[in-house]
Amino acid sequence: MIVIYNRLIPFRGFKCINIFGILFVREGCTMSQTDFNHEAIHTAQMKELLYLPFYLLYVLEWLVRLILLQDSRKAYHVISHEREAYDNQGNPNYLTERKPYNQFKKLWH
Repeated sequence: MIVIYNRLIPFRGFKCINIFGILFVREGCTMSQTDFNHEAIHTAQMKELLYLPFYLLYVLEWLVRLILLQDSRKAYHVISHEREAYDNQGNPNYLTERKPYNQFKKLWH
C-alpha cells in the first residue's frame, strides 16, 4: 500500500483516508499496524468491487444509516465496510482468510 503523509488530505480532525488503495495520512499522525490492517481490508473491498462501486455503495449506505440513526458518527460505524474492517483489524492474517464480499454479511445486522 502506498502511504503519503501530508498536511492537506485528509481534512483536519481525521487521521487518514484511503483513496483507490493509496493511503493519505495527516502529517503528525502515527499509524499503528492495526490502522494499516484496517485500511488494507478497505483496499481489498475496493478491489473486489472495482473501486468506484465501493465508494458509491459506501456513501449510499452511510446516507441510509444517517437517515435511520440521525447521527453521522453512529451511521459511519455501522456501515458494512467499516464493520468488517473494525471487526478484523486486529487479525494480521485476516486478508489471507477473508472470503470475497465478506463485508455484505453484516449489511443489515
